[in-house]
Amino acid sequence: MSEQLMRKWTEGFAAADWDKVASTYADDVIGSDPTGSTYEGKEANLENDKGWRSTFSNFNFDFKAFHTSGNTTAIEFEITATMTGEMQMPDGSKIPATNKTHTMSACGVMETENNLIKNNRIYMDMVSMMTGFGIMPS
Repeated sequence: MSEQLMRKWTEGFAAADWDKVASTYADDVIGSDPTGSTYEGKEANLENDKGWRSTFSNFNFDFKAFHTSGNTTAIEFEITATMTGEMQMPDGSKIPATNKTHTMSACGVMETENNLIKNNRIYMDMVSMMTGFGIMPS
């Protein structure tokens, strides 16, 4: 079931269908994104998702493997996206869109409860991401 839930989340995210994304989250979900930031609650996670989606478009998720034990699933996947929006930085500054497309490897660890995402952590190499989108020199 976790595989279906992750596929539903990525379909909603790629389409910016926030009702679909929201339907995958428990009310008290805890999520952390590749920056290491943590978000508590459905609304905070949705706002973070919207922030990523406003920076990047043309999302494609290519799942490589799902490894499930109990209510925990590790997911190996690649994400391809185009940086078509500004990237908000922690200090309030913004990095302009580069309009570059990049594919990056990622790993997610998702814990579920009552067929909803209870805890979701996504990891990726941020230096590779920043160089791939032309934000940092290679």
